[in-house]
Amino acid sequence: MTAQLLRIIKVLLSIILTAIMANSGLCLTDLIRNPGAPAPSNLSIPEEKVMEQIAGDIYVSTNGNDENDGSFERPLATIEGARDKIRRIKTETGLPAGGLTVCVMAGEYNVNSLVFEDADSGEEGKPVVYRAYGDGEVILNGGLTLNADDFEPVKGEARDRLTLKVRKKVMQTDLTEYGLTAADWGKLYATGAFNTARKYDGDVVGAEACELFFNDSRMTLARYPNGDTYLKTGEIIDIGDCGEYPPQNYNPDWGNMRNPRGGTFKVGEKVNKKIKNWASIEDVWIFGYFYWDWADASMPVKSVDTAAGTLTTGHAAQYGFKEGALYYFYNVFEELDAPGEWYLDRNTGILYLYPPAEMTGAEISLSVTEQSIIKVSGGEYLGFYGFGIKGSRADAVSIEGNYCTVKDCVISNCAGSGIVINGWGNRAERNEIMHMGKGGINLNGGERQSLSPGNNVADNNYIHNYGETYKTYYAGVNLGGVGNVCSHNEISEAPHMAVYYSGNDHLIEYNNIYSVVKQSSDAGAIYAGRDITAYGNIIRYNSICNIGSGEFTPSGIYFDDAIAGQTAFGNILINIPGNAFLIGGGRDLKVENNIIINARTPIWYDERAREGVVSQGWFKHHVENLDSGMWRGLLNSPYQTDIWKAKYPQLAKVSHDFNDTDNPYFAVNPAFSEVKNNIIVSKTPVVGMIYPSVYRFSTVKNNPAYCLTSNPGFVDFRGGNYLLKEDARVLKKVEAFNNLPFENIGRY
Repeated sequence: MTAQLLRIIKVLLSIILTAIMANSGLCLTDLIRNPGAPAPSNLSIPEEKVMEQIAGDIYVSTNGNDENDGSFERPLATIEGARDKIRRIKTETGLPAGGLTVCVMAGEYNVNSLVFEDADSGEEGKPVVYRAYGDGEVILNGGLTLNADDFEPVKGEARDRLTLKVRKKVMQTDLTEYGLTAADWGKLYATGAFNTARKYDGDVVGAEACELFFNDSRMTLARYPNGDTYLKTGEIIDIGDCGEYPPQNYNPDWGNMRNPRGGTFKVGEKVNKKIKNWASIEDVWIFGYFYWDWADASMPVKSVDTAAGTLTTGHAAQYGFKEGALYYFYNVFEELDAPGEWYLDRNTGILYLYPPAEMTGAEISLSVTEQSIIKVSGGEYLGFYGFGIKGSRADAVSIEGNYCTVKDCVISNCAGSGIVINGWGNRAERNEIMHMGKGGINLNGGERQSLSPGNNVADNNYIHNYGETYKTYYAGVNLGGVGNVCSHNEISEAPHMAVYYSGNDHLIEYNNIYSVVKQSSDAGAIYAGRDITAYGNIIRYNSICNIGSGEFTPSGIYFDDAIAGQTAFGNILINIPGNAFLIGGGRDLKVENNIIINARTPIWYDERAREGVVSQGWFKHHVENLDSGMWRGLLNSPYQTDIWKAKYPQLAKVSHDFNDTDNPYFAVNPAFSEVKNNIIVSKTPVVGMIYPSVYRFSTVKNNPAYCLTSNPGFVDFRGGNYLLKEDARVLKKVEAFNNLPFENIGRY
C-alpha cells in the first residue's frame, strides 16, 4: 500500500469520525456514489395466462358467412352478425339461463367500431359474452395493414430533400393505392394535456392523427432532435397571451379569450441553422413543456425569422413561455433521418418510412378508425374476453354501461387510452395494455352526493409504455367518482403518473409500480390534489420503485395542494429521486407503517394552504377568501349532509372562520394528521422536511431513520428482502410495525 493511498484513507476516516463526533448525521454514502437499493425481491409472480376453451352458443370465423346459422359447422363472418343474431334471440325467446356466449375463432377482423347498445345487454346471471376461441390470436384491428412489398426506395424531389446518408434507407408507399383519401388519414391537430387549440376558430380541433406502427411499435413523426432528447427555448421575446404568468398571476380574461396570440422565443444558432435547411415550415409543429414540466402541449409553428433567430408559435401556451423550457420539432420532412421515423405528405398520400428493422416479413399498419374498437353505449352484463385490440385513433375500448367485463385482452397501438369505463360494477381484469398515446385504464363511477360506490375494478392488469403522445395527466389507471378499485396491477414505462385519482373512497392496493414519471419532476407515481373534500381514499401495500430519469426528480406518493382525508399504509418506496411522500399542506392524513428506502427527501409535509391565508404565501389565490377555489369546493360540496357527516365526521367539523385561523378545525390548517411508524433508510438519516404548523396541529412521531449503509433489521437488505426479522432493531423504535405482504403485491 502506497504512502499516498494511506494518507487518503486517513483523511476519509478523519472526515467520518469528525462527522460522528459532531453528531452531524453524515452517512458513508455521502462520501461514495449512491448505488441505490434493490427492488423488492419477493413480490408476487404472475402465472402464465391461459384462456379456457368454453363451448359457445354462436360462432364467428373469418371463413364464415353472416347468412349462416352461427353454429360451429356454419359460423358467421362478423361479430356484428353475432350481435344482431342475439338481438333476434332476445326478441323471440329471451335470453336462456346462463346467458349467451359468442366464440370468435382465430384470425384478424378489420373493424371500424363494434357498437353495443341496451338492446345488446345481458341480464344479471345471464351475461352476453364475446370471447376468443381456439388456437391462435383473435385480432380486432381498426387499422390498415400495409404490405412491406409495396414500399420502394424514396425518389424524386423528396429524395433530394433528405440528407445523403439516409437517401438509400428511406422507403415510400402510396396510400391512395389502398383506396385511402385525405379524409381517411386526416390532419394533424394539437396534442398534449394542456394544448390550447380549442380557443381558436376554424378547423383546429379534430380526431387524433393516424399513426404508423412497425412490428407493433409506434413510429415517430420525423422530428428534431432525435430520440427522447429535447431542445431548450432561448430568450423569450414575447410570452404571448396566457392564462397564468408569472405563476399565481391569473389572467381574468383567459377563460373567454378567442384566438390568443402565440409567443416568440430565440431558438439558438444550431437550431436556426437547421431551420434554414428546411424547404418549408408549413405544418411543422413543436411539442414541449413550455413552462411547467407537468403541462405538455403541442402547437403549430406560425413563422420563423432566421435573421433574428426567432420562432413564433401559432398557438398560445396556457402558462406562457420560459427560457430553458424543453421542446422539439416534429412533422419535418428533412428530419426524416433516424430509424423508426416516418412522414406523411398529407396532400399526395405518399408515406415515407425509415425502417427500424428489416422490411421483409415486417408487420406494418396504419391506424385508421376514429372510433373505439369496442364501444358500449348503455349496455349491461356484457363481456369481452381474450381479444387483441389495436389500430384506433381513439380509445380502444369505451364503456358507458354497467356490469361489463373486459378480460384477458391485449390492447395496443391506439391514440387514446386502453379501456375507458363510466358506470357501475364494471371490471377490467388481466389485460395487457401497451403503446397507448394516452393512458391505460380510466374508471369513473359512483355518486358523490350519496357516496354510493361505483364498484368498478381494474385488477391484475399489466399496463406499460403508455403516454407515448400525451405526456402528462394520462395515467396507467385513473379513478374518478366514488368507491372504485385499482389493485394488483403492474404499471411501468411512462412519462408521467402511474395512478391518478379524484373523488372519494377509492382503494389503491397491491400494485407494482416502477419506471414511471420519467419526464416530470413536479408529479407523483400516485397522485391526487386540491380537494379538501376528497376523504376516504386508501393507498396501501403498493411497491413504488425506480422512478424518474435524468434531471427529472418526481415524488412517490403525492398528496398535492391541501387534499385531505387520505390514508397511505404499508407501502414501500425505493429509489425515489424527489420526495417519497410529498404532502402539500392537507389535513386528516394518515401516513403510517410505510418503508422508505433511498429517497432524496423521505417525507415532505408543508403548510402551503395555511401560509396562503395567514402570510399571503404563494398558494393565496386558492384560499385567501371564501370565493377562492378551495373554499368554493368545500362550501359547494355536501359535507354537511347527514350521509357525509356520518362517513366523514372530521370533515363536518371544519371551520371557515377567518377570525380564528389558529383553530385546528380551520379548514386550511394541516391538522389531525398522523405521520408515524414509518421506517426510513436514506442517504442521511432524517425524516425529511416537516413544517412547524404540522408539528403544532398534527402528530409526527416514531419514524426511525437510518443510513443506507445500516440495516434496520431487514431479512436481506442487499438482496431486496425487506421483511423485518423478529429481532429487528428498528422494532424497538416504533410502537408497532406490520410486515408488508410482499408476496401479494403485483400481478397474480
